[in-house]
Amino acid sequence: MTRVLQLQSNFTVGELDPLLRSRVDLSQYSNALERAKNVIVQPQGGVRRRPGLRFLHDFGNSFSKFKIIAFEYSVTDSYTLVLVDQRIYVFKDGVLQTNINGSGNDYLATSITAAMLDELNYTQAVDTLILVHETIAPQRLVRNSDTSWTIGNIPLSFVPQYAFEIDTHNPTFTVTPSAISGNITITASSVTTDTGTAQGGSADTITLKAATSFTTVNQANGMFIEITAGTGVGQTRHIEAYSAILKIAQVYPAWDTAPDATSQYEIKAFKPAAVGEYLNVLNGFGRARYTEYVSDTVMKAYVEIPFFDTSAIASGDWESEHGWEDTWSNTRGWPRSVAFHEGRLYFGGSTSRPNTIWGSRVIDYFNFNPGTALDDDGVEATLNTKQLNAIVNMAASSDLRIFTTGGEFVVIQTTANPITPSNFLVRAQTSLGAKAGVPIEDLNGATVFVQRQGKSLVGFQFSDTVASYGTRVLSVLSSHLIKDPIDLTISRSSSSDESDRIFLVNSDGTMTVYSILAEQNVIAASEFVTTGTFLACAVENNVAYAVVSRLKETAAVITPTGFDFNISDAGVFLEITYPSPHSIAVNDEVVIEGMRDYREDDPVIALLLGDFNATLYNGVELAVYSTTSTTITIKISDLNPLGTGQSGSASFVVTDEVVTDYERSYLLERFDDTLTVDSAITGSYASSTTASHLAGLTVEEILDGAYYNTRSVLVSSPYTVTFSYPALESFVIGLGYDVEIKTMPVEPRMAQGSVIGVNKRVLQTDALVYESQNMSVNGKAVSFPNLEPIPGAARNRIAKYTGLKTLHGLLGFNKTGQITITQTAPLSLNLLGIEYRVSIGD
Repeated sequence: MTRVLQLQSNFTVGELDPLLRSRVDLSQYSNALERAKNVIVQPQGGVRRRPGLRFLHDFGNSFSKFKIIAFEYSVTDSYTLVLVDQRIYVFKDGVLQTNINGSGNDYLATSITAAMLDELNYTQAVDTLILVHETIAPQRLVRNSDTSWTIGNIPLSFVPQYAFEIDTHNPTFTVTPSAISGNITITASSVTTDTGTAQGGSADTITLKAATSFTTVNQANGMFIEITAGTGVGQTRHIEAYSAILKIAQVYPAWDTAPDATSQYEIKAFKPAAVGEYLNVLNGFGRARYTEYVSDTVMKAYVEIPFFDTSAIASGDWESEHGWEDTWSNTRGWPRSVAFHEGRLYFGGSTSRPNTIWGSRVIDYFNFNPGTALDDDGVEATLNTKQLNAIVNMAASSDLRIFTTGGEFVVIQTTANPITPSNFLVRAQTSLGAKAGVPIEDLNGATVFVQRQGKSLVGFQFSDTVASYGTRVLSVLSSHLIKDPIDLTISRSSSSDESDRIFLVNSDGTMTVYSILAEQNVIAASEFVTTGTFLACAVENNVAYAVVSRLKETAAVITPTGFDFNISDAGVFLEITYPSPHSIAVNDEVVIEGMRDYREDDPVIALLLGDFNATLYNGVELAVYSTTSTTITIKISDLNPLGTGQSGSASFVVTDEVVTDYERSYLLERFDDTLTVDSAITGSYASSTTASHLAGLTVEEILDGAYYNTRSVLVSSPYTVTFSYPALESFVIGLGYDVEIKTMPVEPRMAQGSVIGVNKRVLQTDALVYESQNMSVNGKAVSFPNLEPIPGAARNRIAKYTGLKTLHGLLGFNKTGQITITQTAPLSLNLLGIEYRVSIGD
C-alpha cells in the first residue's frame, strides 16, 4: 500500500469535459475539476460560491419570450431594456421606470412580437438603438429621458435597389453619353412624346387618346407614362407593349389604381422613376446606371462599363434594363443584422438577399444611395462562395467582421484608409459558421460567438503571426457545458480579483460561465443552475442581469355545493359537479346525506374516491361510472334495500378542501456579490416580510449575517414569511442553490505506471480557504467554530475564516480518490487550494 500527497494549487481550468477523463497527460488535468457547479473561478486560481440573484421584478405569466438589452446612454445613465411581446420595459439601476411618455403605462408599446425576439438583432449609438428582424422594418428606439422613449420605423431616405425580376426593353429613341466613363449625362433625342386624356384602362393597361402621337406597333415601348390628373394620379410606369390599332399600352408593373376616362397622362423618355435603372449598349461597349433625373430628356448616370466613344447610340443598339425595386420591403423582407462602423450604418442579410451587406452614406445613416461611387456614397457587396452564407451578425472592431451561417468574413482595411465604394472588399477568413439569434461580443480584440450548431464557443481574432484572421475554440476543454446556447453576454473585469466572464444561457435552462484571464491563458468553465430555468441575460454597467422562469404555489378553496336528488330505481346516475375551474382529485370526499332505507333511519354515507371504488356504510354499492375535468358520475348498481317500487331522496355536499397548484412566473433578477441565495429580498430591521414571487415556497433565512433555518412563504396574500428572530441589522431571504466542487480522479505519476484501476482512500484533506463560513468535504462537515456577537442581540454568527482547514477520518475505498466539496448552508465559501493524502492499493 502506497501513500501519496496530492496538491491542487489552483482550479484555473474549471470543469473538464468527461470525454477527457483519460487524458492525464494533459497539463490542464491537474488544475481541472470534474464538477464546478454554482461556483466562479477566480483569476488568482481559487474557486468561490457564485453570486446570488437579487429579485427585481415579477412579469407574471403573461409572457414567455424575453430579450434583455443593455442600453448605456452615458457614464451616469444606463438602462436594462426587457423586451416581451409588443412591449419594452425600462429599468434603471434595477428599478422599473413607470408612466412612460405620460401614458400611465410602465412599458413602451412596440410592434416587435414575441416570435421576433429569438433572432432580434441590434446596435446602439449614443441615444439611439437600432433593432432589426427580417419580418419587420428596422426600428429606431430613442431615449429622451428616463421615462420618455420613442420607437418607430427608421426613416430610410434611400433604399438600395435590386432587380429581383429583371426586364429589358428597346426604346425607340437615340441616346448620347457625355463621356465614356465616370459621372456623365445621358441625353435622349428623336423622342416621340404624347399627352392627353385616356379613353380608359384596366389593371395593367391604359387606352391612349384617339389622336395619339404613337402610330406604329410598340413605338412607345420602354418609355415612361405618368398619370398627371384624374383617377390614378401620381403613378409612373414603363410601357411594355403597345397596340397602334387599339391605342392600348401595357404597363409594368401593374397599376395600384387602374386609370379610366378621367385620367390624364403624359409619355416621356425619362421620369424620376428611372433612377437606379441601367442603360446597356448592345452593339459595342458600355453600361451606365441612372443616378439622378434632370429633365424628361436628360439623366445623370454613373458608368460601370466604359463606352467606346461619345457617339449617339441609335434605337435598336441599346436597351433599358428595369425591374429594379426596393431591396427591403414587406414583400422582399428586411435586414436581419446591423452594426455601426466608421461613420456608416451597415445592414447584413435579408429574407430575399441573405448574403448581401449594405453600408449607408458616411454620417447619413439612413441613406443607402450608392450614388456615383464617391468616397462617402453607399456601399454594397454580396458574399458569393461555394456555399450559402446567410449573414446573421456583424461586429465593428479594427475591421468590420461579418458572421454568416457558413463562415466568417472581414472587410479588410489598412490603418489609414476608411471604407469607400472603391475598396469595399469582403474576404472569407474561416468556415465555422455562427448561430443565428445568439449575440456576439468583443473580448480583448476577439469577437466571441457560438458555432452554428450550438456546440462550441469560439473566438475570432486577427493573428500578427500569420497576418490573417483565425478562430480559437474557447470551449475545447468543456464542450459538454455548451448545450445549444440561446443567449450570450460578457462582463469585463473591473478589479484585480475579478476576471472577464462570458455568460451563456443554454436551451436547457442552465447557464455556462467562463472566467477568462487572457494574459495567463485562463479559460475556466463552471455551470450555474437555479430553482427554475435561465431564459435570457445581459450585462449593463458591468452587472449581469437574467430573466428566470420559476414555479410558485397558488391555492384555491373549493366551496361546498349540494343538491337534492331522488332515487327511484336501479341504475340511477348521480352527477357531482365541482365549481369551475377546479377538478376532481384523488381522495376527494363525497358525502351523501339523508338517504333512508328500511335498515337505518338516517344514515350518513361517505365515499372516499381513492381508488374510485367504495362501498356505502349501509351496503349499497356505488362505483364511479365516468369522470371529466369537473364532474364525477356515480352509478348506483344495487338499490334493492329500497324495495321494489319504493323511492328515496338525499342530498350531497363536497367537503371543503384547499387545492394547491403551481403557477409559472417570469422574473428579472441580477447577480449580486453580496448575496448567497437566489430571487433574494433584503431589508433592515423586521420580523417578517412579504414575497409574492416566492408564494408557497421554502426559502433560506439569513438574519443579521447568521443563517438560521428554512422558512415557508404563505401560499396566499399577503405572502408573508415570518422570521425565526427579528432582524436587528439586516435580513435576506431567498432560494438556496447547491454548490459542488469535485476534483478530478487522482492520478499520481508513479514508477509502476497508471493506478486508474487501483483502490484509493483519502486519509486527510487540508483545504486553504479565504473568508469562508461553511463547507463539507465528502459529506463530512468542516467546523467553523469562530463566532462573533450580533450587535444588540444575545445571538452569535459565524465569523468569516481565512486559513487552513484540516479534516481526518474520511472512510471508504474507491477507484477515484476524489474530493467533493459542498455546503449545508448558504454562506460564504472561497476555496484557494486543497491538499490531500491518499492511500493507494488494497
